[in-house]
Amino acid sequence: MKKGEEKGKSRYSTTEAPIRRKPKEVALTFDDGPDHLWTPRVLDILAQYRVKATFMCVGQMAKYNPKILERIASEGHVIGNHSWDHPYFTKIALSAVLDQVERTTEQIDKIIGLKPRLVRPPYGATNEDVNRILKAGGHEIILWDVDSWDWKGLAGPQVARNVLGHVGPGSVVLQHCAGTVDDTLKGTVEALPYIIEVLCEQKYAFTTISEMFQLEAYW
Repeated sequence: MKKGEEKGKSRYSTTEAPIRRKPKEVALTFDDGPDHLWTPRVLDILAQYRVKATFMCVGQMAKYNPKILERIASEGHVIGNHSWDHPYFTKIALSAVLDQVERTTEQIDKIIGLKPRLVRPPYGATNEDVNRILKAGGHEIILWDVDSWDWKGLAGPQVARNVLGHVGPGSVVLQHCAGTVDDTLKGTVEALPYIIEVLCEQKYAFTTISEMFQLEAYW
């Protein structure tokens, strides 16, 4: 997600999959990676706390950082499709939407041998036509209900407040693991250990999107 992304998007779109969530579980999701700077730091923290998350990856970022994508997969996290180069799906032709998704799927498959079914449209921007063509292709559209707003370059305490002040059972939390400016996601890295520790104290269990919603993550 980048500037202009909408807050408070529903965590699901057109899926008909059953939702069987535990009473207190939360799914951490990270957009826009993988990169060589912030994604490894996020992965280090998740490994330290033994937390599994979902990474919504941009195709061209995967192309430039294949070893980081391999690490995400090897450490047991779920990888989703976040387009090739982050356009608004509602502002491009439907054929271009399909190209964005298919190019990213092919790139991820080339690197890790898996084809993601989960798609998060950039900026959460979707409509009936976009939903229809993605669903026809067998994809599940994954949005969110808790926005950290970390892409704004916020300090760690504010990122933590944005998450902890809105999270609840079954929440999907939007954070980021790549940025365009070197210090953009410092607040994400600072906040993440605290967010995990507080939610653990509150007896939350961490899960992936595929586990939370009982979905097949890959073809």
